[in-house]
Amino acid sequence: MVAIEGGEVSKVVLARPLDAELPEGTDLRVIARDLAFGYPDTFTFAVDGLIGSSPETLIRSEGGELTARVLAGSMGRGTDARSDAEAALALATSQKDLDEHAFALRSLLLSLEAHAGDVMTAETPFTLKLPNLWHLATDVRGHLTDGASSLDLIDSLHPTAAVAGTPTADALRVIRRLEPFDRGRYAGPVGWVGADGDGEWAIALRCAQVTGSRVRAFAGAGIVADSVPEREVAETTMKFMPVADALG
Repeated sequence: MVAIEGGEVSKVVLARPLDAELPEGTDLRVIARDLAFGYPDTFTFAVDGLIGSSPETLIRSEGGELTARVLAGSMGRGTDARSDAEAALALATSQKDLDEHAFALRSLLLSLEAHAGDVMTAETPFTLKLPNLWHLATDVRGHLTDGASSLDLIDSLHPTAAVAGTPTADALRVIRRLEPFDRGRYAGPVGWVGADGDGEWAIALRCAQVTGSRVRAFAGAGIVADSVPEREVAETTMKFMPVADALG
């Protein structure tokens, strides 16, 4: 919070790792299948030991049309229908989470300016329901204006405020200073690109790196001025759930 209170950053996304061991003979294809079935509304991936199900689309380009989904602001699901509805409403009206979301959306829109026109987005975010969390989400659409490939686009867009902070360059310096580990490919772009440059890229979230029998999962939380440390730690615990459940 010292970096925020001192004006160095408005938001910083800090992550923590969770280490585990896999039983001998574990089939990563089974884990990927369980993630895909358990989290059908996400982008499930398995790339050279990096496995996960991300709810956040960094950019999708097809025939000159661009789409993206910004996620920032989270809350755990309720234990029954009533508490679940209350959790969604609390998130949708939380000024802290709305501010965090606004930072991430503004970052994406500014980065798209050089490549896109007729960019459209809703005035307010919607609540996205996942099996373990509610998220504030905003979908963005636009038309490609400069012929950029999807690789050019991710070069401009990443890292976003949703995984780094605001201002991005200052937030990255704070992350390097405060995080005592290497993120590796966590929070990086993961996806595909075609021969014509079109592609679809997600942000590698809700994921783990598997190296032999060693597993390192990652989860982060966006810290702003009104953040409560205990709540942010609880949020990262909930974000570990998809990979933890799939790994058993």
